[in-house]
Amino acid sequence: MTNGERIGAVVIVAVLAAFAYVAPGIRRHFIVDVTKWDTSPTEPVELPQGIGVGLPPAPRTRVVLIDGLSASTAHTLGTWSTLCDAGLDLDVDIGFPTVSLPVQVSLWTGLTQQQTGIVFRSDRPLETPLADSIPGKVPGSIAIAENHGYIARSLKWSTVQPGAAPDKPARDADAEAWKTQWEPAALAATSSDARLVFVHILRVDSAGHKKGRDSDAYRNAAAEADAILGRLYAAAPDARWFLLSDHGHLDDGGHGGEEHEIRIVEHCVIGPGVEAKRGGPVHLVDMSLLIANSVGVELDKRSRARPLTFALGAPLDDDLAIPRLPLSRGALASFTLALGIALSFWSIRRWWLAPWWFVVAIVALFIVRGVPTMSTPMTYTPEGRTMFTAWIWVLPLATIAAWFGLVRPLDGSRRLSLVRVVTAQLALPLTALAAAVFACGGWAALFGAHDAPVAPRFTAYTSALLLLTAQGGVAVALAVLARTVHSVFDRRRPAETPRTAPSAD
Repeated sequence: MTNGERIGAVVIVAVLAAFAYVAPGIRRHFIVDVTKWDTSPTEPVELPQGIGVGLPPAPRTRVVLIDGLSASTAHTLGTWSTLCDAGLDLDVDIGFPTVSLPVQVSLWTGLTQQQTGIVFRSDRPLETPLADSIPGKVPGSIAIAENHGYIARSLKWSTVQPGAAPDKPARDADAEAWKTQWEPAALAATSSDARLVFVHILRVDSAGHKKGRDSDAYRNAAAEADAILGRLYAAAPDARWFLLSDHGHLDDGGHGGEEHEIRIVEHCVIGPGVEAKRGGPVHLVDMSLLIANSVGVELDKRSRARPLTFALGAPLDDDLAIPRLPLSRGALASFTLALGIALSFWSIRRWWLAPWWFVVAIVALFIVRGVPTMSTPMTYTPEGRTMFTAWIWVLPLATIAAWFGLVRPLDGSRRLSLVRVVTAQLALPLTALAAAVFACGGWAALFGAHDAPVAPRFTAYTSALLLLTAQGGVAVALAVLARTVHSVFDRRRPAETPRTAPSAD
C-alpha cells in the first residue's frame, strides 16, 4: 500500500467503525418511532364500491371482541361456532397493520388505519377520546375491558371500565381487583337496556404473546373466552350480537404484519333480522357499517364501507386491503437499489469479490428465524440478538473476501484498489438498507420527526438491515485494518549494493 492508500484505509475503517457504533442506537430509535408515534393520514385502499342493503336497527346491540383470536382457533370453539352457524358468518380482512388499538379505532370509526394515521401507538391511549365514532354517537354506550382498558378509553363511550390509573393513562386503575370484577360488570352491562355494549376479552391475546398460537396456553385461553361468551350471550339472547376478533397470531406468537393468517379473522352477526349465511372476505370497515346500521347511526362520510348485500357480492381479492407503496417512495427505493447493483457490477472484478456474505446472511435469517415482518418479535428486540445469531457465522466471508481483494494476485496482475474492494463488499448492502428506508418512509423519523414509518414488509426489513449492514461493515473494516497494518510491517528492506571481494594479496 502507498501512504495515500493507508490514509484512505484509516478513514474507511473510522467511518465503518462509527457506523457500527451508532447503528444499534439508530435501530432502537427507529423501533420507538414505529411503535410510539402516529403518522400523517393518507387515502385508504380502494375497495369495490356499489349500492346495497344493510342491517335494520336493533333495540340492543352487543359486541364481543376476543382479542388475538385466530380464525383457525375460532373454528374449534363450541359456543362461538354454534352461534356463528346460526347467523351471518364472515371472513374479514382487518387491513394493515394488525395491531389492536389502530384496528379498533378503525372498527368504531369506519376509517382505515391509513385514513386515521393511527398505525401502532403501543400502550399510548389517545389524549382525547374519539367522539366522532359509533360509541360517541350512541347515548348510554358501555364498554367493559378485561384489561388494557386504554384501548376502549381511546374512544368516547358514555361509560368505560376499567378507568385509568392516576397520572398513568395507559394503565388500569385497581388492576388486581378488576381481575375478579370485570366479568360481573360485563354481565350486568350485557343484560342492561343499553343500546350498545362492548366487551373486550384480552386473555387470548396475552397467551398468544407469551406462548404462541400453537400452544396449550393459547388454546386454553380461547376455551375460557368461549365459556365467557356463552355466559354473556345467555344474559341477553334476544339482542343482536357481533362476535369479533381484531387479529390472529403467529404459531410462535406475534402480530402486527401483513400475514394472511393474521389479517383474515372470523366475524359473526347473530340475532333479530340476521339470516344464516356465510361470505367474505369483506373489509373491517364493512363490519363498522353493520354495527352502525344496528345502532342506527351514520359513519364518517370519508368511510369506504360497503352495504352488506354489495360487500357479500364483491368479496375482496387477496391482499387488496394492504396499502400500496406510494409511487414516489417506490421510485426512490428502486433507483437506490439499482444504483447499488450498478456499483457492485463496476467494482467486482473477480466472482468471489461479490457480497456473498450479504446474500448468505439473508438466506440464513429466512431459514433459521423466518422472514422478518411487523409480526415477528425479532423485529422489535433492542439488541437484535435473535437476528444476528442467525447470520454471525457468515460475516467472516466479508473479511476474507476483502483481505484477498487487497492482496496482489499471484499471477502478477494489478492489485484492486481499496475503494473498489470496499465498494464490492458494501455497495449493495448499504443501498438495500437505504431503499428499505425510502420504501417505509423512514428518513424523517430517523432524523428526529415524530412519525411512524410503518409499511408492509419494508419496516421490518429496515430493522434487520440496519443490524446486518453495521456488522458487515465491521467485518470489512477488520480486513482493511489488518491489511494496512500488514503492509506497514511487511516493507522489504532495500537491496544492498554488492561489495567487491577482498584481494588475496
